[in-house]
Amino acid sequence: MQLFKNLLISFIVLVASLSCEYKTNKNDYPVAKVFDKELMFSEITQFLPKGTSKEDSILMARNYISNWITKQLLVNKAIQNLSPSDKNIDRLVEDYRTSLLIHNYKQKLIAQKLKKEITEDEIEKYYEANKYNFILPTPVVKAIYFVLPKSAGKLNMVRRWFKSDEARDIESLEEYCISTAKKFDNFQNKWVELKFILNLMPQYGDPAQLEKEAMRTKHIEREDDENYYFLKITEIANSQTVAPIGYVRDEIILILKNKIKMDFEIELENQINSEAIRKNYVKIY
Repeated sequence: MQLFKNLLISFIVLVASLSCEYKTNKNDYPVAKVFDKELMFSEITQFLPKGTSKEDSILMARNYISNWITKQLLVNKAIQNLSPSDKNIDRLVEDYRTSLLIHNYKQKLIAQKLKKEITEDEIEKYYEANKYNFILPTPVVKAIYFVLPKSAGKLNMVRRWFKSDEARDIESLEEYCISTAKKFDNFQNKWVELKFILNLMPQYGDPAQLEKEAMRTKHIEREDDENYYFLKITEIANSQTVAPIGYVRDEIILILKNKIKMDFEIELENQINSEAIRKNYVKIY
């Protein structure tokens, strides 16, 4: 049997090398046979992507033929050795087909339903009604973080801008950082976990002390051999308090979309059952 397979595969390799020349199935013929199953030449050529090199075509054809032969032999063994109940897969296939059709139909309808954007008003209403479900496990902040090389100029001016809350000073700081800083992150429009930003700072001793300092001073400066690190906290929400709406906005959108999906599935099932009864599609004996 192994000799037969080797000879067969060698023959197929020769045929596969010509596969790119075949554009139609006019000369279709079987190239392998296992019991009463035949593998047609056209199936090989259809499997090979257009533009595949001769060497790759040979390798892919060899693998395809080998896998096909093995599959047919395994199927035959399964038929011989499985009990009648084990071989009775028609119901399983039909159940799977039914489930797949229903799933695809529902997904198509739900996708149409979810095209409508969740409005800010809907987000705010849900947040207000459920805000105590959104308790922060860790502090979150809005902040400005930047790193300056020790060779940077105007450091005294930078420190003054850094500690100022004046809009023009913050703007000057941003312009300076964009042109000079090694790293500049403006988190003023986005809530982030405090520990995430503190991990970007040089650590002196106990990291918990740095968090306490951030909660107390809102302005932190650190340094190493090459750089100065600055963290300016503009807003903070403490742990075990209600999360700001901006921090949980994406989570609320996901909750609302899932609610739309579940409500729609219930509504759909109710509608089709009502229609079936109304139009006498269903009879219960």
